[in-house]
Amino acid sequence: MPEPRPSVQPTGRTALTVAGVVGAGLAWIALSGVENVGLPTPPVPLLTAVVLAVLAVAAWLAARWMHRTVQLRHQVVEPARAIAMLLAGKAALLGGTALAAGYAVVALRALPNLDAALPRERVLAAGASALLSVVLAFAGRALERACQVPPSDPDDESGDAPGGEPGPRPGAG
Repeated sequence: MPEPRPSVQPTGRTALTVAGVVGAGLAWIALSGVENVGLPTPPVPLLTAVVLAVLAVAAWLAARWMHRTVQLRHQVVEPARAIAMLLAGKAALLGGTALAAGYAVVALRALPNLDAALPRERVLAAGASALLSVVLAFAGRALERACQVPPSDPDDESGDAPGGEPGPRPGAG
């Protein structure tokens, strides 16, 4: 019987490219729409960067916990929790990519007017948010990878399932 393949693949470059293009496109359309209507471009609050930093730290801590639990200790994780962690990792990766591209567009569009205070603040806040969105994406990638069950050892004759509690080894003890 052939080895079963994982049903969930790691997020690929195509999906990340699409997320980046969509994030940049939506930001461009939103900013163009606001400017075309004659409204001032809304400022980017620094609280956005703080929220992104908190999300990135949370994703990184979850990745660390999952890596320790699944990769190092080979313990079983409840299926609902494992799926939630995997989805959180994918969401952080794709969302961080889209947000990074969107905030980069906001910062780049404000660059020509750096002599004024508001555009300068917009560049700083959007740049910080873009950078922290990239950190969030990397933390999401780490969480996604931490959720992968390590391949089973062909020399292991104990019959343990991947990610299961290691049982007594033949000839041990």
